[in-house]
Amino acid sequence: MLYIFHGSEIDLSHHKAHTLVNSLRTKKPDAAFIKVEADEWDGEMIKSHLESQGLFSNKYILFLDRVTEKAEARDEFLDLLPDMKASPNIFIVLEGSVKADLKKAFDKYADKVVESEQVVTTKSYGGGSGAVGSKKEFNIFALADAVGSRDAFKAWSIYREAVDGGMESESILGTLFWQVKSMVLARDASSAGETGLNPFVFSKSKKYAAAYSEEELGKLLAKLITLYHEGHRGMVDLELGIERLLLSSGKRV
Repeated sequence: MLYIFHGSEIDLSHHKAHTLVNSLRTKKPDAAFIKVEADEWDGEMIKSHLESQGLFSNKYILFLDRVTEKAEARDEFLDLLPDMKASPNIFIVLEGSVKADLKKAFDKYADKVVESEQVVTTKSYGGGSGAVGSKKEFNIFALADAVGSRDAFKAWSIYREAVDGGMESESILGTLFWQVKSMVLARDASSAGETGLNPFVFSKSKKYAAAYSEEELGKLLAKLITLYHEGHRGMVDLELGIERLLLSSGKRV
């Protein structure tokens, strides 16, 4: 499903979009929530969340925050609109003022489009006083980068910030899996085309992979998969399991 909020009155669009996000997260507490800003755009990552079930979650809510402000993302974003609409996962898009071609595409593919042009003053973007409404938005990719750079203490501290801010452990685990899998794919490849990764993601993943041996990357990927399954079976506490994994990620085997 695809919901789009845009218009010159960005504060009002922001408020409406976050009200929907908070409402959906209340109704679907088990859904993994991912926020993507313009600088974090990665078309391959978005494509991987179009299907109904990922390895680490049965449902995703993806919030795309003004991604078309990044020139390289704009065309790819437009191409993905039909798939976002058809996806059983939920895509919520926030944009400012947009040109006619984007408006036309929004009207064609979105399940709902809300355009805000009136100036309205709002006191809060919280969308309610419930526990979910108070959750802090968090850049989960900072954690993935810390794991990639093999900074265990930084990874652990970012993880604690994410958990304390209300981010679900399963969503965090899914992002870590995506990062490590990208490193595995990039390690011995000579070009992004060999891996199917976005060139930027490939370059960054290849750099990170150099800090790990092939054996270490394989073990780390296997640990993430095992942790997911054991967490779902109630064999381990997922939050604590991720914490232990992160604290050991800086150690060489």
